[in-house]
Amino acid sequence: MITLGGIAVDNPFTVSDRSTDTSTTPGSEGTADEENAATPPPTTVESDTEPSDDHVADRTGVNFVPGVEDFSVSTEVFDESSPDVEDGFVTPGEHRLLRFDMIIYNMGDADAELGRPENRPDLFEYSESHGHAHLKGFNNYVLLDESGERTGAVRKQTFCLRDLYQTRSTASSSSQFDCEYQGISAGWADEYDASLPGQYIVIDDLPAGEYTLQATTNAAGTIDETCDGDNTVRVDLRINNDTVTVHTSQSHYVRPSAC
Repeated sequence: MITLGGIAVDNPFTVSDRSTDTSTTPGSEGTADEENAATPPPTTVESDTEPSDDHVADRTGVNFVPGVEDFSVSTEVFDESSPDVEDGFVTPGEHRLLRFDMIIYNMGDADAELGRPENRPDLFEYSESHGHAHLKGFNNYVLLDESGERTGAVRKQTFCLRDLYQTRSTASSSSQFDCEYQGISAGWADEYDASLPGQYIVIDDLPAGEYTLQATTNAAGTIDETCDGDNTVRVDLRINNDTVTVHTSQSHYVRPSAC
């Protein structure tokens, strides 16, 4: 179990047989199928992250908390017809990528309901690589150097918000949101697997060294939250050629809710 904002929840990052938004091999053409992902069987692990929040019971609304995991470095080739290129994730050619999972928990007591993307063209755009509409710039990824300064490795990532994992035993047991009618229910979470199109930062000329990945959800404040002070998680990494070593303990891959 992990405890976020005083609420104990199952940690989807410990589930090895999970089914998420799927696609073809990174860099190849294909369509993802996020809507048919199956909720994995319950698997729990104890975490030493136990943030306290005496005011949790007083909050009413949506509260997103992010997590990251499964870091890898890969070199991939994209041609001009690649869906990643069509979506503007990357330019044609060979690129070195830092890939990782991104998960978003709704730790609040209200559903984050966005509805049908076609009704909000100001907020959504169609993703060729995923085959459905994504919320614009919902997640923001920044790689910081050892001194805390921004490197050139950044990404504003679009996202389809849906119910993938039930993370709170008292939450509704049935998912109600998918990529056709988007949102994340209270006590549920959504995840983008590291292998998906666009789920990476381009690190072509990044030298070997110590870095920090800073991942922020609801980065533009598109969805009103009761608290936005827990929307960013940071993980310390060492990147050397095509290897990445994570220095941060696994219990801190998820941002503790401190609001």
